[in-house]
Amino acid sequence: MQVPVEKSKATRKTSVFVVDDSLVYRNLLRNMFTQDEEIEFLGAAIDGKFALPKIAQLRPDFVILDVEMPQMNGIQTLEEIKAQFPETQVIMLSSRTQEGAKITMKALDMGAIDFVPKPDGTQEGALSETLDSLTSKIKSIRSQKSDSKPLPDKKPIAYLPFRNRQDKEFSLCAIGISTGGPIALRELFLRLPSDLNGSIVIAQHMPPLFTNYLAESLSQAANMRVKEAEDGEDLKKGVAYIAPGGKQLEIIPGPEGPRTRVFQGPEEELCKPSVNILFKSLADNFAKETVAIIMTGMGEDGYLGLKELKKKGSYLIAQNRESCTVFGMPNRPVQEGLIDEVLDVERIADKIAYILQKVDLHG
Repeated sequence: MQVPVEKSKATRKTSVFVVDDSLVYRNLLRNMFTQDEEIEFLGAAIDGKFALPKIAQLRPDFVILDVEMPQMNGIQTLEEIKAQFPETQVIMLSSRTQEGAKITMKALDMGAIDFVPKPDGTQEGALSETLDSLTSKIKSIRSQKSDSKPLPDKKPIAYLPFRNRQDKEFSLCAIGISTGGPIALRELFLRLPSDLNGSIVIAQHMPPLFTNYLAESLSQAANMRVKEAEDGEDLKKGVAYIAPGGKQLEIIPGPEGPRTRVFQGPEEELCKPSVNILFKSLADNFAKETVAIIMTGMGEDGYLGLKELKKKGSYLIAQNRESCTVFGMPNRPVQEGLIDEVLDVERIADKIAYILQKVDLHG
């Protein structure tokens, strides 16, 4: 008698369950997932009340969860999923409204791994982009989870002078981050002290509205002020600035030192905000004062900027594979040897504190 061969984890499809009160979106997601050879569509429900029994029975890898629903909304449903089925990953479907953005940030604080904003209207191009983004996130997060190994026990850090930079002081920390970013940033800022003698600037891939609420959420949780960057601000020590969603952020020289430039272009740049644009502006103007950190995210945004920073003497850090939601953005810089240190989020926070507590801002 031939014994059935068990499918390997590598060939097992990623299972998905959808919770959304919109029949249009339930059908769109059903059609998309059932046509994907790597994804198993388990079903859909109109809201959390109907979804939870099915989730308990089916145990999906991912739940795609709408924010606004009757009877049992996305936040209430997320709370129950994280309490009862902690292994299930949740991606939120958010409306592009102030209330939608605010609720989504709360959902990320509660354990949702990421979100996808619903497009305005039902334009075919916008819908296609949203659906493609959702599918890419599911596959990238699942692949990362399958590849990751448990983090080793941490040993005490003995910080040494920077490689060939013993006499150098740093006053700027630049962070590039995407998928899984809000969770990683929250962990990072919870560990940072309030007395940093330097500024932090962040490019987090997010649409308009969402970055403002991300900044508010981080500022409420952290020991330091976190704000959405405005055009023409002089950077202040102990403050973190997040690039506005849908726009670009550069750091340029001003009369008092480093200053923000917030602008719309260039049109050909797909990421808004772009890590490359932020990093390249620092390479052009403040390379030797900058520590740049590339963290969790899909794609390669930040790679070109890191190459410029490396040429001009910046110190470069990457988040390690094991602690990333998706080890996409750090991967190529690490593989090509651009990075000076590869650390988990906790040690990145410790290193920022070590670096920026040692100096007085801008001389």
